[in-house]
Amino acid sequence: MALAIVVAGSVAVGVGLLFPWLLSRFGFDPAYGSGPVATIIQDVLSLLAYFGIALWLVGM
Repeated sequence: MALAIVVAGSVAVGVGLLFPWLLSRFGFDPAYGSGPVATIIQDVLSLLAYFGIALWLVGM
């Protein structure tokens, strides 16, 4: 659980920093990157990390 929380937190920070920067870089409004779109991306990546770690532990 602790590893999944650390990975999910790291993913959330990474998306929270990179998504608005990428939008700004491509000429879009970076405010879209701090709204629901970034939250959805963070949630999906966090779930994938959690289930990936769970599958890895089950396979051990």
